[in-house]
Amino acid sequence: MVVEALTEVIAPEGVKARLIATKQSDISLPHAEKSNGRIVPLKHSAESKVDFGAEIYGIDLNKLTDADFDFVSDALHKHKVLIFKEQPEMLKPQQQYLLTANFDPEETTGGFAHGADPYLTSYNNVNIYGIQSRPAIPVQPQVHILGRGEVPEGHYQFPPGFKVKGIDHHDFHLPPHIAKEDREKGASRFYQWHWDAALYNIPPPRVGCLLAVKTPKGPDVTVRWEDGTGTEMKIPPGATAYVAGSRALDVLDEETRQVALHSRIEYAPHAFKWMSTAHSARLGHILETEDLELPREKLPPIDESKICIYPMVWTNPKTGEKSLQVHGQGAVKLYLKSSPEGEEKIIDDLKEVRAFMNK
Repeated sequence: MVVEALTEVIAPEGVKARLIATKQSDISLPHAEKSNGRIVPLKHSAESKVDFGAEIYGIDLNKLTDADFDFVSDALHKHKVLIFKEQPEMLKPQQQYLLTANFDPEETTGGFAHGADPYLTSYNNVNIYGIQSRPAIPVQPQVHILGRGEVPEGHYQFPPGFKVKGIDHHDFHLPPHIAKEDREKGASRFYQWHWDAALYNIPPPRVGCLLAVKTPKGPDVTVRWEDGTGTEMKIPPGATAYVAGSRALDVLDEETRQVALHSRIEYAPHAFKWMSTAHSARLGHILETEDLELPREKLPPIDESKICIYPMVWTNPKTGEKSLQVHGQGAVKLYLKSSPEGEEKIIDDLKEVRAFMNK
């Protein structure tokens, strides 16, 4: 539904539970004749160009019914981002899974959107999977924890003192990095602009679900574009920024829009392993071309039939609205056409691919 940008959590510690792609066979919901859900569209400032988002009232997500889900689905396809308010208690991981799984009922293989998780640790004879910056909750391993710092005591079978490693642009972005003194004054960057998908083998989920368990407190941070434009924006610490793909498509110049409407992107096999040794641009939207990506011989075995080639523009199945849907960092080849009958131009030089994605 949206393109998502993760920002570094540089304020006090916080934990969020994140669910991306939910796949399992038993995802049935209890029946109800109607939902008590209410939609309140978000109000944006007069100077804002944001035109999406809504709050939902009257639905207890821990007691979600089929009527509630139909209401939520219609609202999400219209408003793109939904914020659920007035929940009687914290959303259970099993219910977070159930909500998101119902958007992908035909995907029944189980697992996480980016593929199988590695073994991480064990506690009280319970195996915990994931990585230190994204551990899976044992009772519902499709739900992962994001954040920085120690999880609460007794938190869903995690061992005492278990700490989640926060993401940090020092580990991924091209130097120079933000100086320590500037970070302490609230300077930050978008870590990675992306949409949730493996970009290889596994179909992307239709919906992502982010649960705020404990959010950082403190003054707003200043996110720097650092792309030569001097652009900055202030956001709350630990926030996730959402971008409407429909708006992104609208603001393209007409020539580029026509190309996007008729073109496709090929993504790297094992894309996140492939890019793990490369540097991101400082805005987090593309990779720098330094020939640092892992060569094919150092990647896991590749099945050519599982390489993903997706259109640049996707269509909302309920509203017909078209949205730009591109992952700039994972792209390795472009199939460009400016009209349905136009000649297709293939670009596989990474520097040219990234120049187009940047544009």
